[in-house]
Amino acid sequence: MPWFIVQTERKTWTKYLVEANDEESALASSDNWEYWGYLDGDDTDSDIIAGPFETRATALADAATHTDG
Repeated sequence: MPWFIVQTERKTWTKYLVEANDEESALASSDNWEYWGYLDGDDTDSDIIAGPFETRATALADAATHTDG
């Protein structure tokens, strides 16, 4: 039986923890983004923002902080 090399595109989302007043400010303040991890997935249509959260601890306890590494 023959063998094949299959190349597929794998999307990786990089997640950051950001302290900001609102979503627009969160996106604009990329110098202050704290790397949180990554998540592999297929959806690359748009950025995803979760929050706002009252505290850092609340943000880190949310399901949106799940990463693959």
